[in-house]
Amino acid sequence: MQFEPNWHPEGALCERALRERLPGLEPVDWMIVGGSGIGKPLVDQAGEHALGLVIQHEIPLAELGLPAPSVAGHGSSLVFGELPAADGHARVRVCVQTGRIHPYEGHPASLATAPLGAVLSLGVKRLLLTCAVGGINPDLRVGTIVSLRDQIGLFGPTPLRGAAFVDCSDIYSAKLRAQLQAQVQAGAEAVPEVVYAHARGPQYETPAEVAALRLLGGDVVGMSTTYEAMLAAAHRTPTCGLGVVTNAAGSEALSHLEVQEESARARSRLSALVRALLRAHVE
Repeated sequence: MQFEPNWHPEGALCERALRERLPGLEPVDWMIVGGSGIGKPLVDQAGEHALGLVIQHEIPLAELGLPAPSVAGHGSSLVFGELPAADGHARVRVCVQTGRIHPYEGHPASLATAPLGAVLSLGVKRLLLTCAVGGINPDLRVGTIVSLRDQIGLFGPTPLRGAAFVDCSDIYSAKLRAQLQAQVQAGAEAVPEVVYAHARGPQYETPAEVAALRLLGGDVVGMSTTYEAMLAAAHRTPTCGLGVVTNAAGSEALSHLEVQEESARARSRLSALVRALLRAHVE
């Protein structure tokens, strides 16, 4: 089924604004949406956790008529650049959304995904969603990097409207997940595959809610990501997801500061994995 712009008019409006602001943009090989404490360091050219992008354009979301994320640890721009050709690898065209807009900030999911929708409409070969998550599965220790295998978004928002009967049977691409695991095998630390359960937030989940999500099959829980994956599925864009377990869901004294701190501790491992994944998938 071809994507219909009327399923997500906010993305179409944002695409027009982006083309006006940056005419001549090329489609990208990869788009990355940055989660809490993840997106900005990936494009920090002086930072030790950066991807090493040669940045060509950076546009604040505000210049596209969008609200800036209000959550600490989230950037507020789209960054276009490339990984230069090196060591037998071709160049990789990349767009990084340095932070995400969340529905719990008071915005509809259709607006929260407008920058993603704009870039998907421009052309994206593959999408990587990153996020901080709470651990539901007791086998997942804090600091673990996980690969999203599937999701439970039944209780969360959708960016789509109308008769958008989109196939979500491979919402996190099996091919991309296999390639990700191939990169992991060259390293020292396993990356478990998990089911991501959506919670609306902004409040953390109660112990009873965590127990219910565990019964439904959730391994981790978060307040984002699912609606972005739905939009990517509508665009038929192969998608994978990487999360950092930043706390044990439902435990006492949870805080966003803890989320930022654990995301920071995982940056080196995460950025190395992301860099390897981007290089591995250039045709």
